[in-house]
Amino acid sequence: MKKIVIGVVAVVVIVIAIMQLRGGEEKWNGVAGEPIDIAIEFYTNWVERVGGLDEVLKEAPVAESLKDMLKENASAEVDPVACRAFDETQVRTRAVFEREDTAQYIMQVTKGDLTEGYAIVDLSGKNGEWQIKNITCAYGDVAPEKGEFNFSQEGGLLKNVPAPYDANFWHLVYESEGQIGVVPLRFTEASACITLDGDTVSCNGDFLIEAMDVHVYGNLSEEGAEVAKIEAK
Repeated sequence: MKKIVIGVVAVVVIVIAIMQLRGGEEKWNGVAGEPIDIAIEFYTNWVERVGGLDEVLKEAPVAESLKDMLKENASAEVDPVACRAFDETQVRTRAVFEREDTAQYIMQVTKGDLTEGYAIVDLSGKNGEWQIKNITCAYGDVAPEKGEFNFSQEGGLLKNVPAPYDANFWHLVYESEGQIGVVPLRFTEASACITLDGDTVSCNGDFLIEAMDVHVYGNLSEEGAEVAKIEAK
């Protein structure tokens, strides 16, 4: 597992670097506006499907590679945008973080009480325009009861990250539903780090190392994932 995660981390860094160097090769589908409004409008259009799938995607502010993936999986039992089988049309959203050229939101298609199945939506921005670059499906309640966590993922730790990520913070690189996710980690005095032997140690010491296999439990906030505990794997 260690070698696999190191490989995933390396691939993520390489892919991000290549995208930065070759960013002009893929058609830019960004539109002007606030990123959260753009995400909500796309979700509303997707759920309502007025004019059919092709019409929705034709002018959608979505990266070309993501459009291809959505077309391939549009008839799947679990919808690739709503991240659940759905017959409701209300869209709820929560900001995870917003920066000058990147933003991440939790999107959930539901009606009434919150239901399982939600999407983590990443947008990239440039020159005042935004496009959706990735949608990662996750499961569980995005508004947990006290003592529960709405973020629980296994992956690799990474701090030496390229822009637009902030190298001052640790990040978790993980895979969900075949998609690579990267989320910044926020530590508090209450954050606990658990060694392979089951010992609880300080998260400020030598516990955290690059490419380390971990399971992160926490809650998503506007700044990333606020860590409740990290377990070494």
